[in-house]
Amino acid sequence: MCMSQKRRARRRFSWFRLGILVMAGYFCYVFIGQQTELARIRQETETVKSRMNEAVETNNNLTAEKEKLSTAAYIEKVAREQLGLVKPGEVPYIPSR
Repeated sequence: MCMSQKRRARRRFSWFRLGILVMAGYFCYVFIGQQTELARIRQETETVKSRMNEAVETNNNLTAEKEKLSTAAYIEKVAREQLGLVKPGEVPYIPSR
């Protein structure tokens, strides 16, 4: 081999290749960072959705309870069971334990 061929065979330091390598590394870093952030946001979204579903279910239960409380029969039932109230002329029955 002659001297010019040896020089061609030996690789020179290239700023262009270094720049491309640095940019590719930076893009990989940014991509991985964004993917982890998106995964965190998806998890948080699922948590918020489940809490929202629980709140909607609780709201529906409370709305049904509110509607029951507006009926006279339910009010009487609650007054008799929880408060121990009786109608005039009735004898209260208290079971022994």
